Order: sequence, then C-alpha cells, then structure tokens
Amino acid sequence: MKNVRHDLDSGNIKKLYLIYGEEEYLKKNIKNQFIKTITGDKENMNCSLFEGKNTELKEVMNMCDTLPFFSERRLVLMENTGVLKKADDKFSEYIKNGIPDTTCLVIIESEMDKRSKIYKTIKSSGYACECAHPKAAELTKWILGMLGKEGKNITKPVMEYFLALSGNDMEKIAVELEKLFCYTLEKDVIEKEDIDAICSPEINGKIFAMIDAMGEKKQKETLELYYDLINTREAPLKILYMISRQFNIMLQVKELVSQGYSSKDIAGKLSMSPFVIGGAVKQCRNFSFKAIRKAVNDAIDTEEAIKNGRLEEKTGVEMLLIRFSRKA
Repeated sequence: MKNVRHDLDSGNIKKLYLIYGEEEYLKKNIKNQFIKTITGDKENMNCSLFEGKNTELKEVMNMCDTLPFFSERRLVLMENTGVLKKADDKFSEYIKNGIPDTTCLVIIESEMDKRSKIYKTIKSSGYACECAHPKAAELTKWILGMLGKEGKNITKPVMEYFLALSGNDMEKIAVELEKLFCYTLEKDVIEKEDIDAICSPEINGKIFAMIDAMGEKKQKETLELYYDLINTREAPLKILYMISRQFNIMLQVKELVSQGYSSKDIAGKLSMSPFVIGGAVKQCRNFSFKAIRKAVNDAIDTEEAIKNGRLEEKTGVEMLLIRFSRKA
C-alpha cells in the first residue's frame, strides 16, 4: 500500500499495478488517486475504464497501445472483470513486455490466486498490492484520525464497542462515522448512547447477540434475531459462517482462559478487539468445552448438508439454531 502511494506522490509510476482484496474502501481510494494523479478527471479522454465480465483482453491491449492525447501518460483501468482467471499466454506476454511507457495499466479485483502464473507475471513485471481488512489497531488509528479532523473524542471502551458493532469493513465504518458526526454535531465526545441511537448494527453485533441468547437458552429471541438478519437479506450460509466463526473464537478463548491468560493477553494473542474478546469470555461461561466443540462440528455438518443439497439453506440454519438454543 505504501509503495503505491509513494509512486503516486513521487510521480515514479510503474506501467502495471494489481490492486486486489476484500477491502473495497481501500481499493476505491487507490483507484481515485490514480485517476487524480494521472488524468485529473475521470472523464478525461486519457482514462479508460473496462468493467465487468464481458471485458475483452484484446480491447484492453489496443487501448493500452493508444498514445495519450496531449499528456505524458494514459491510464487504463480494469475493474472486477475476472478476466485474469482465463488470461492466455498472449496477455501474459503483453503485460510482461508489451505495455508502452506511456500507459499505466491498473487491474482491480476482489479475488486473486497467488499461485497462478498471471499473478506471478504481474508481480514480477509491476506491483501487486493486497487490500485486506485492517486489524483492530490499524482501524483504531484510522478512526482516531477521522475523529481528530472533526474535533471529536472517544474513550477506549466506546471505541471498542463501536468496532465490535461495525466490524472491520472500512466503507461501512466510514458511513457509520459520518452518521455519528452529524448526530453529535454539538458534542465533542462520542458516547455509547450515541452509537446505540444512530448506528446500524453490523451482522457481527447480531451474531454476538444471537449466541448470547443461545447460551441463555432463549430460543424465541435466538430465532427472532435470525429472522431479522434474513429480512435484511443476509444469506443463511453467511449467517452460518459467522456463527461458526464466533464459536471457533470462543473455543480458543475458553482454552486460553483455562491456561490463565487474561482478556487483554488473549486479545493480543488473537489480534482481536478487547471488547470482542471480553464478550467471548462472558459467552464461554454459558457453554462447556463439549458444547462449544459440538456447536462447531454441527455447524460444519450443516454447511456440508446444505452444499450437498440435503438441506435447504434457510431451514437448515434454523434447525441448527433451534438445537443450540433448546433447553436441556
């Protein structure tokens, strides 16, 4: 990431960049920086965007070979085309030796197989930058910077609470922060009550509440939270993945607690927010080792049954939740 920004700031721009990963906010930010630095305007005739699955590599190469109009450089952007999965030797050779000095080709994708030949070619011929969701410490630093620009403060526990609810998606966090800034216009310090009043709980927050309800054997509340997520068009398999992930965290936390580690030590060891770990420690009190392991295994079995067509998605996850929250 720093290397890309250094190239843009210094003007020492390479002919080829691959920007990939799950963090849309970072990818969008880098894309806009390329546009601003090279052409100054998205509508400039020296900026060409190829988007979507119908992109033809031949058209991309033809555009790269086109000289810029009254400018030193042409910017060619390929965004979410997926064509690298079927890139042939001709395109590999082109990006290795054929891109003219007057062109900067930027390829933006959500997924990339690092074992593929095309990835290795791009990495050796240009620069590959992965945009992954940042860790809690990096997010905290970024959020504090945004708060500082607005003249706002926040306590550490409230920051941890905000991160636990909003997740680690920077675009989602940016939206929630903007809502908070508008809501707390007359305040200098953002409080937990402000977050509860204005922020939309991320799926993480509802999964957290769902597992709380399971531990307390509140079956009705567990299912209501599940239906809420379904009504907001969350995919049952995604919900299942998040439940499984939380039980896996709990399994690690329970093991580390049994070894005498504090919540703070566990947060550092697992590179997670202390608020998330503190919540997992509390949740573990309602589940034995055996119950947590069974939950993890049952979630795996349910996912397999759904993917093999033996269970319908929504019903399969619902049945699992009923078992998890059933009173002994």
